Amino acid sequence: MGDLTLKPGSEVAAPKPSEAEVGQALVEIEQASKAAPIQNGGAAPPSASLQQSWFSRNLPVLSFVLVALTMVATISWLAHRVAKQLQISNALQVNRTSRASGRSSTDPALQAQAEELLAGVVAGSPGAADELMAQSSRWTGKTQRTPKTDQLIGAGINLKDMHAREATLQAQLALDGVPLDQGGFEMLEGQTADRQRRQWALWSLGEIGNRGVDPVHAAKIIDAYLGDPDANVRTVAVQGLALLGTDETIPTLEDRFRNDPSPAVQEQAICGVAESGMYTRAQRMVAAASLVGWVDDSTLSQQQRAWVVQALGDISGKNFGSDSTAWRSWYDSSR
Repeated sequence: MGDLTLKPGSEVAAPKPSEAEVGQALVEIEQASKAAPIQNGGAAPPSASLQQSWFSRNLPVLSFVLVALTMVATISWLAHRVAKQLQISNALQVNRTSRASGRSSTDPALQAQAEELLAGVVAGSPGAADELMAQSSRWTGKTQRTPKTDQLIGAGINLKDMHAREATLQAQLALDGVPLDQGGFEMLEGQTADRQRRQWALWSLGEIGNRGVDPVHAAKIIDAYLGDPDANVRTVAVQGLALLGTDETIPTLEDRFRNDPSPAVQEQAICGVAESGMYTRAQRMVAAASLVGWVDDSTLSQQQRAWVVQALGDISGKNFGSDSTAWRSWYDSSR
């Protein structure tokens, strides 16, 4: 922690108002809002001197209330981000502990190269993503996932740069010993039959399909687990579809958001089309066409409508809250 003593030129922070002062200010606000109307029917505005006096007297209290509200909003936003990071970290942990067996011994030089290039991708180093894609096939069967690579993969999947995300997916497949070819695809398809490796396989099928290996077949395999009785399996299935990132998967994720009984599945489905999947800007705008109509949809739960607003915020960079008219206006002007 930094030095809390006063230094030359520093300002003394305003004292925190007491609960009594806060309560008194709120009472005065309410009384001011109920001021008697003047005879012509309009509201009687306070005189400039009275207005200045009231605000001067209550400025510390009002400042404290404003800061408190800002802190609550910030904490809520950070909690949402942390929750999403934890969900990704949990999925990566499942993948690492459940990956395919039969790996040969690790090559220290290739392991170091993989970690170095992944770190370069995360740091935004020019050419790192292209170099990773060119070298990753050499890592298959000769490198492995570690806590360090998992941390880098989690960061890489969240990057704004879609090319960097693609490189991250390719690195993960190589580190998991999955060849980027039909043989690797068939290996993953076979692993879905193993309950212990199913979640890893569904996630990885989304990745390998995204990298161009039989994406249509990958979607069909993943779709088959959207009705699995285990909500954890369904959650990873919608994540796999989001990683696949094809046009055809968007309506499926929207359906799972609306109709899956598990809130975890609902959240991952809408996060996939909004931010965490492998969709382009144009594809996310296709999803937004449905989302703007769901802001005030009474058939959705309150939590679902809150997720709709968050998703639209992620897609648009705007913050219109639950104002459905403003969201429709934004969408119409952005097409």
